[in-house]
Amino acid sequence: MVRKKAQRHFQLIHPNCAGIDIGSREHWVGVDPRHGLAVRSFTTFTDDLVKLADWLEQLKISVIAMEATGVYWIPLFELLDARGFDVYLVNSRATRQISGRKSDVLDCQWIWQLMSHGLLRGAFRPADAICSLRALVRQRATKVRDQAKALNRIQKALSQMNVQLANVISDISGVTGMKILRAILQGERDPKKLARLRDGRIKADEDTIARSLQGNWRVEHLHALDQEVACYDFLETQIAACDAQITRALERMPMREEAPQPSKKALRSPHRSNQEQAALHQALWRTLGVDLTAIPTIGVDTALMLACEIGPDLSKFPSMKHFCSWLGVAPPTRISGGKQLPGKGPKVNNRAAQALKQAASNARNDQSFIGASHRARLARMDSGCAIKATAHQLARLIYAMLTKGQPYIERGIEVFEAQSKERQYRALLRKARKLGLELVPAA
Repeated sequence: MVRKKAQRHFQLIHPNCAGIDIGSREHWVGVDPRHGLAVRSFTTFTDDLVKLADWLEQLKISVIAMEATGVYWIPLFELLDARGFDVYLVNSRATRQISGRKSDVLDCQWIWQLMSHGLLRGAFRPADAICSLRALVRQRATKVRDQAKALNRIQKALSQMNVQLANVISDISGVTGMKILRAILQGERDPKKLARLRDGRIKADEDTIARSLQGNWRVEHLHALDQEVACYDFLETQIAACDAQITRALERMPMREEAPQPSKKALRSPHRSNQEQAALHQALWRTLGVDLTAIPTIGVDTALMLACEIGPDLSKFPSMKHFCSWLGVAPPTRISGGKQLPGKGPKVNNRAAQALKQAASNARNDQSFIGASHRARLARMDSGCAIKATAHQLARLIYAMLTKGQPYIERGIEVFEAQSKERQYRALLRKARKLGLELVPAA
């Protein structure tokens, strides 16, 4: 008698779940066929989204999986989350089907099938208050980039008029540069009179500045300069409005009762005064519960970006390794046949990781334990790998601070040098033992 092998099936993890294929004009929803009508489509109008949520409530659906398609998923996600559903925002790479069969109906059924067996993982999304703050910070970052582009166009207009102001002062958007630009737009053409607007902190003398301001003053270039300066000023007012909204959003968030100590680090920003920077620093400390700016190379803007991208609650990450892997700063795991595969891991676009990498690149000249670690990495690997490794170090520190509530303690360069010397000694000792030799200390 031949026994048939027992068929193995996937375990049913979520019996009452649904899969949604997101689109710009309509959403396709797939549920278990036992409900009768297994697939339905709804338009993206608000009244149809409400009908979608009502239909899922009638079917007693508790878990929903949807693809992160553009920004079309945001209204539906927020509606379903407010209605109490457990919504999983899934990466589209995890829901790819076998090539050859592709349709919206098959996609939503495939998402439902994968979710019912627990084969999909939801993306990290912070609390709703943090998402509101994140939208404001991202809007501000967009305005800052637009302002930088306007500044480049100002420089282009000056170069076309052969006004070499950028070659004698470091920043044409500073006090001296903006005074000279506004005077030019008001009709002043005398280089000596323009050079008298020089600030005392400028290293170049008035004669050098006057020589750089001898241009051709063509009408079309002056018109372009006028419009770009107006655009720059308009964006400056919009950045200030974003800062005001960010401050209000931080005030609405739950904060610690005890007042944090003032920071010893110089808190400077091109768009905020020292008082505004200090107030933002205090608000971030009260919100997060720890002072991230105590970590070398991390300023207020970096701490603000981390606060709006990850928030103070990291309980969704089981361990520090999961957090670093989500950021994309951990070494990739690419092993086949017991061997490490060559090449890079998948590209991860993460704003928090970009902020950490920027902070890591500033550690080259920092006189701290992190700065010494970064310089040691630069000595043995290329700059890209060293920056990523230092960002990984910063991510581990931030995870420990936010989860344990412990302040950052600077160990100093002396501790790093002592540890480096100890590692070198152990390496020499292992090599000597391998060669059958002994290390003898010098007299």
